[in-house]
Amino acid sequence: MKNLLVSGAAGAALLLGLNPSALAGEASIETAEAANADRVVITGYRRNAPAEAAAADAARQPGNITLVDADSYAPRYAVGFADTLAFTAGVVAQPRFGEDGRLSVRGSGLANNTHLRGVELIFNATPLNNADGFGDYQELDPLFVSHMAVNRGANGFRTGSSMLGGSIEITGISAASLDAGSALRLEGGSFGASRLHGRTSGVQGRLDYTLAATWQRQDGFRPNAEQSNGRVYADAGWRWSDAVETRFGLLGSDINQQIPGNLTLAELRAAPRQANSGAVAQRFARDLNSWRGWTVTHIDTGAGQVSIGASATTRALWHPVPVIVDQDLADYRLYARWSHGLQLGGLPVEFTFGGDLRRGETDARVFLNNGGEAGFQIGNSVQTARGANAFLDVRLSITERLDLLAGLVNSATRRQVEDRRTPAAGGDARFSNLTARAGLVYRFDDALTGFANISQLYEPPTFSDLTQGGVGGFTPIRAMDGVSYEIGLRGAYDRVRFEAAVYQIHLENEFTAFTIAPDKPAAIFNADDTVRRGVELGAEALLLDGATGAWRTRLAYTYGDFRFDGDPVYGDNRLPGLGRHRLVAELRYALGAFEIAPSLTWQSGDGFTDYANSERLAGQTLLGLSARYDVKDRIGLYLEGRNLTDRAYVAAISTVANAASAAPARFTPGESRALYAGVTLAFGGGQ
Repeated sequence: MKNLLVSGAAGAALLLGLNPSALAGEASIETAEAANADRVVITGYRRNAPAEAAAADAARQPGNITLVDADSYAPRYAVGFADTLAFTAGVVAQPRFGEDGRLSVRGSGLANNTHLRGVELIFNATPLNNADGFGDYQELDPLFVSHMAVNRGANGFRTGSSMLGGSIEITGISAASLDAGSALRLEGGSFGASRLHGRTSGVQGRLDYTLAATWQRQDGFRPNAEQSNGRVYADAGWRWSDAVETRFGLLGSDINQQIPGNLTLAELRAAPRQANSGAVAQRFARDLNSWRGWTVTHIDTGAGQVSIGASATTRALWHPVPVIVDQDLADYRLYARWSHGLQLGGLPVEFTFGGDLRRGETDARVFLNNGGEAGFQIGNSVQTARGANAFLDVRLSITERLDLLAGLVNSATRRQVEDRRTPAAGGDARFSNLTARAGLVYRFDDALTGFANISQLYEPPTFSDLTQGGVGGFTPIRAMDGVSYEIGLRGAYDRVRFEAAVYQIHLENEFTAFTIAPDKPAAIFNADDTVRRGVELGAEALLLDGATGAWRTRLAYTYGDFRFDGDPVYGDNRLPGLGRHRLVAELRYALGAFEIAPSLTWQSGDGFTDYANSERLAGQTLLGLSARYDVKDRIGLYLEGRNLTDRAYVAAISTVANAASAAPARFTPGESRALYAGVTLAFGGGQ
């Protein structure tokens, strides 16, 4: 594996941009000896140039942004965000089945009992969310990823996102990140899990290319939880000249998943491996076939860097739950951005101007579920979303230590619903807003940086909101908006690195959702005022390094207090879905090519399952263990154990208004004790 030598201010910038989770224990920090005393050496798994550039960029931002390198989860059976972002403070992923679940960043998505809202996912500069903002991350394979930049909350401004949870920029593997190499990866483990992954990349003159494919299956932790998935990925670039490059990409998914359904709390505690009888009888499932293609051209004009791109997506969904959701979607994007630097009054100024046009059309059909077959049709509509976003990000360097930043995002979008069954139940809504941001970055010295920002947030409703899950008439849900305040520090020293942030967010019209009956999807409403207060802390430390091996630790601590603010019904009650405290910690021992790491995941038991705050959400403490051994530079082995105490725990819940009068089967059990192992064979490429 390669070593990376980082020295001076450039090294400090790189390290400040990397949350401890970015290195995930696959790197150790050493103090160089004698003549090299001023340098920090990062050793371990290979790091790639694209990830380094992204880390340096993140270090210059006025907010808490984490870079997560794929090497951080390489020695694990990682299938979703619960695995890849486990050590990212402020981010909570609650798995339900397969890769699906609730992804919450700073309390976003608490109103979404299924799938994704409130966070914009961007893959190779192409948004993965639908044109209306609704999202689905089951298409994404972590093995196709080089690195991710988690732009928490208002930090999504730098990508043009004004959503509550910000954005996650995901960069796929490429010839640049793989050293034009190839690899095979074979994994297997508990509950019939198996995964085969292969990839190859190369450079031929002006052409570089990467091809990858993954096949995955499992019997499942519970009955009616089988899945069989295939995914393919391609990335290619053609360099026309030193100043112009065009890249092409393709992402395809064929996902077939059964859904075991929720349990009552008593059922979960007594026998968490059972399935919901109704889910089995009605053959709950989620079958998704999608293809996404994109192209982007980068031009160095001499007066800045210009990028122009386009994408197209087709998706077919068959989704038996209490009803059957049958959809066909087509989504198209055009996007561009221009970055440039100049002098203004003798001071350096950098700016980025960008925007996108998007259009999506969904042929949405809803049927009663007749044993997994389509029964009486209760919904038939065409949902068309159009939108245009423009953003401006400006950096002014006042001194060598102080940078001031400002940004604007202008968004305009339209939602049209043509109801084919009942034309009067259709509707048309337009949303537009100009949001602003101001921030600063102050470098106390080469090792310590402070940041702060004040930002506005704005998020229009999705089609699921406006149509109440596709079975109600057009409902005039208002857009959510608010203001975020954030302050924090990043530090990188010889043996310790950390990042810490404190934030407060005030929202109006927050989307709330709760199940009104066991056989109906969640209904969506606007709350009045809500407030979020939180603390995020990530740290990594080298405890001991000597001839007998190296000991180091890393942790991610999240505190979040999310509540109503004088609501006429719920007063100052807490918003349900999450406890206030969460800690993920690991102690890692490394000796040569061998590493072993016990881990702890702790969630406090002070959350609630309902808006009335009448039912507590139980806490949990989970223990894990991972180990890896590099037989040679090109042969790697790993072993991972999860929930070693075999604890029955709640992985996710469906929120309700009042637990006393709600359907009791609202709890998704977490996976019981499990063991996974894998081997990676690398060949070709650079050394």
